[in-house]
Amino acid sequence: MSVAASNLGVTIKDAALLSNVSLTAAPGEWVSVIGPNGAGKSTLLRVLAGVLPHVGSVTINGADVAALPPRERAKLVSWVPQSPTVPVGMSVLDFVLLGRTPHLHPLSSPKSSDVELGHQTLDMLDLTTFAGRRVDTLSGGELQRVAIGRALVQQAPVMLLDEPTSALDLGHQQDVLTLLDELRGNGERTIISTMHDLTLAGHFADRILLLSNGSVAADGPAATVLTEANISKHYRAKVLIRNVQGTVVISPRIATPSSFHLPAHFHQKSPEFDHPEDHNPDSPTHQEGPTAMSENSTEPLTENPAENKSTVAKSLVVVNTGDGKGKSSAAFGIMIRGVARDWNVGVVQFVKSGDWNVGEEKIGRQLGVDWHNEGQGFTWNSEDLEQDKAIAQQGWEVARALIEAGEHQLLILDELTYLINWGWIDPEPVYETIKNRPEHVSIVVTGRDAPEGLIEVADTVSEVVKVKHPFDKGIVAKKGIDY
Repeated sequence: MSVAASNLGVTIKDAALLSNVSLTAAPGEWVSVIGPNGAGKSTLLRVLAGVLPHVGSVTINGADVAALPPRERAKLVSWVPQSPTVPVGMSVLDFVLLGRTPHLHPLSSPKSSDVELGHQTLDMLDLTTFAGRRVDTLSGGELQRVAIGRALVQQAPVMLLDEPTSALDLGHQQDVLTLLDELRGNGERTIISTMHDLTLAGHFADRILLLSNGSVAADGPAATVLTEANISKHYRAKVLIRNVQGTVVISPRIATPSSFHLPAHFHQKSPEFDHPEDHNPDSPTHQEGPTAMSENSTEPLTENPAENKSTVAKSLVVVNTGDGKGKSSAAFGIMIRGVARDWNVGVVQFVKSGDWNVGEEKIGRQLGVDWHNEGQGFTWNSEDLEQDKAIAQQGWEVARALIEAGEHQLLILDELTYLINWGWIDPEPVYETIKNRPEHVSIVVTGRDAPEGLIEVADTVSEVVKVKHPFDKGIVAKKGIDY
């Protein structure tokens, strides 16, 4: 059944708990209400349940909830509060069967079919052995599952759940939320929940409603509501947002002395120097002294370029530039290497838009790469260059924050050189940020015409030169090969 709430307001003792809040939920939809403490989440659920005086209207399939008798309302809406009332001495099964009350005559006892439904529900919630236990002896997590069981046997088409997993361990969190997701899959149940775990809220809900100070701050899919900007503004928290196989994953971005440990291989000897003759001064292959090769030499190396042959670099800055194809492709090859080493890898794509549906982004997201698209397409497709410039500047701020946070071992800044060369961002802070990055963070930059300042801070610079390309003959690029 559909739910529609319009212009809801709640004021208690001159304090406005809700102000002009509107919400809709389609049949079978899951809407998750989030927000900081005191935002009005629980108040909103109590209004939707019809148990709190308010202004504005709440309808279910067009029926005014406030005008319904309590028994009829209970047939439409079940409500699981954060702290359910616990009757002393009542068994778990009897407590769950309280959910059948709206369907029974006031003087009737539960029928055998009701009892069977109660047992089935306890089994679904891993509570079969608790049927005879007293409710007042349960732990917080056990009581929470029992309260959800009572709501399930109520068989109301609309379920309101206030922090349904706050007391559950990780396994039971997943079990309960997956069960609820399955039960709404046929469109028979509509779910509106409040949750503090933003990652879980975004994973299971179709839509997120963000409340702040009693008003709606954002409403939409998880990807548009669960942003660093929204969380910073309304939760006053520093977080890192990643998209992992379609799920918005939120983790704290707090630097502590023990928050990062270099992988063991950073402290190992480089394998190319593991041969005994490399360390033997009398060996005919042993060489000492600095490399004397010129920049443009094609002669084979005759001297070892490493002065200390037992160490490897803690991080590198690699720049792929030139007018040929393959700069980004090479960078994404490094991305795959990083994933294979269990590194936390991030990609910021400048200029390029997020609707190209190209292979590297698709596989990157599937592999858990933290992917950010910061553009609307190359300038020849643009209808508003000023907007493109603003997006580019915002994109660099995203990249800068990722670099300084030090949560990634590898960051790829794709097409960054365009922003510098077009004058869209100030280059000096870019060079300084890359130069002063945390020592474990490697960075790969791609783009044509790498500026001198970027080349100076790089450890490796490679130029891809175009020798031949079908573009020159008017042949359209082939997707999957060219991009």
